Amino acid sequence: MGTFMTNTAALEVNDFSVKDIGVTWVVTDLHGMLLEASREAAEMLNLSVTGLRSRQLLVFFDGEREHWRQALRAAAAGLMVDREGAMRPRDKRPVQVRAEITKAPDWRDGEALLWTFSGPDSREAGTLTGVGRQSASRTP
Repeated sequence: MGTFMTNTAALEVNDFSVKDIGVTWVVTDLHGMLLEASREAAEMLNLSVTGLRSRQLLVFFDGEREHWRQALRAAAAGLMVDREGAMRPRDKRPVQVRAEITKAPDWRDGEALLWTFSGPDSREAGTLTGVGRQSASRTP
């Protein structure tokens, strides 16, 4: 009985296997307009994957939108941003999340940002259930 492990870092966001690994992620343009989303992100925001496209991601944050806008600008400038806060899904109560925001390398439609969501105080993407902390560092 061996353990099967996948190196997700080597996969592209638009690769079929990344869309099916259970990670909650979205891709936005550099202004926060949603371009693509995982099924888990669509469930978290209470919309379909198709229904998320062309919506502004920042409207889903429950407060502190200017801080999220600053985080978006920092990531667009090449920083890796790690921030916790509350998201408000459509017609549901807010949910606490940790978001890691980085440039999406080689995105098919030009420059884009990859937002990976996890639970608060979590360093690994995946499960959800973060408020008001932001750190930024340069990506290599």
